[in-house]
Amino acid sequence: MAFLEIGDHRLNEYEVSELLATDHPMVEAFRFEPQHNQGGRSLHFALVIVPRKGVRYLQQRDGWGDRIEPEWKTLTGREQVGRGNRHMWVEMDEIVASNDTFFPNQEFNDLGIGSALYVSMERFYRRLGIRRVTLLAVDVGVYVWARQGFAFQRPDRCRELARSLGVFLDEEGLELDRDFNEFTRSWDFANYDASGRPVDGYRAGKAFMLKRAPGWSGVRYLDDEEMVAVAEASRAETFSRLPGKIEGAPGTLAVR
Repeated sequence: MAFLEIGDHRLNEYEVSELLATDHPMVEAFRFEPQHNQGGRSLHFALVIVPRKGVRYLQQRDGWGDRIEPEWKTLTGREQVGRGNRHMWVEMDEIVASNDTFFPNQEFNDLGIGSALYVSMERFYRRLGIRRVTLLAVDVGVYVWARQGFAFQRPDRCRELARSLGVFLDEEGLELDRDFNEFTRSWDFANYDASGRPVDGYRAGKAFMLKRAPGWSGVRYLDDEEMVAVAEASRAETFSRLPGKIEGAPGTLAVR
């Protein structure tokens, strides 16, 4: 029996592990664990991040996400880096995916592990012919998922959120130097930089989304060129910072 069966697709365990392969220096493997399979029409599975033993990294947050004095540490290979759940189902002869949950250990924040996971997951989804991925963005996900090219499922919320951004900037002594109507996608907020002046050490848009943006339902179309470009730009920025945070990290990660 195939390790994975969904719609007309059958993948064995080796094929799944190859699709989820990564060259991130801190990750040994992204592991796929099937949970529930309803006759090849609906599949729930868990994702586990297996750390690579012996890699040194710069820890800048504790397990709750609070900033700490940066400290170099070494992976033992037994860390709980993160775990998530995913769901795929057949809808009108199309396979759709949902990024249900992800519980990262905040100690490993800002080290590009989440970005590497998204690269592998998208390759996995594309192999299955998946075009549409949905999710509910909450907590830090309201910012992170926007940077990964997920758009609001309700575009009409942009105008209200733009007004909220204007209020937030005013409270921080900054001005919104763009028209409200220019904010049409989630990443317009996440990437917004108010004249290059940071708020609490972040670009203004990031600070706003982390502090004020409510949870939102998102969608990403894997064949949408703009969504792909937004995600690739975010990942390139993330990976370019890693040499200073991970000992031996290459200047540019392929994250195949």
